[in-house]
Amino acid sequence: MTTMLRTAVLISASLAFAGVSFDLHAQDAKGLPNAAAYIGMGNDPAPAGTLPWAVLTQAKTVQKADKKFGPEFTKEIRQLDKQDVKLYGFMMPLDQSAKQKRFLLSPFPPHCSFCTPGGPESMVEVIADKPFDFTYEPITVSGRMAVLDDDIVYYRITNAAPAKN
Repeated sequence: MTTMLRTAVLISASLAFAGVSFDLHAQDAKGLPNAAAYIGMGNDPAPAGTLPWAVLTQAKTVQKADKKFGPEFTKEIRQLDKQDVKLYGFMMPLDQSAKQKRFLLSPFPPHCSFCTPGGPESMVEVIADKPFDFTYEPITVSGRMAVLDDDIVYYRITNAAPAKN
């Protein structure tokens, strides 16, 4: 795992443990969930057939019996493990290249290259077979979902490819 990915996730986790996080269940002025308001700024809903971010953000970070912190997943989230999924969100690159084979996907547009837009429950590591072109626009990714109990990220999509909206 790259130092940049570890740093991004650790900063996010630190903010979450300190009580600083985004409430994805809160609503904006239009009555839309916060994540939906960010995806396409409220006018561009996630395409049909994509996994809703509201499912992934149900994960909680808890202190385990070994005193380490980690995820507590709902039954619905656990059922996603080893399933093919489509997810709509914003690319957070992990290197400085126009082509990205490994990046984070988030329901929020990146506003600062050094800031993470939520906790580990609102980021998915994406590992692509062929590189994606970097973009600030939302994308739809398809691939195999992994729900991870003992990694620095909670979710990973492998064999990722751009999905048609």
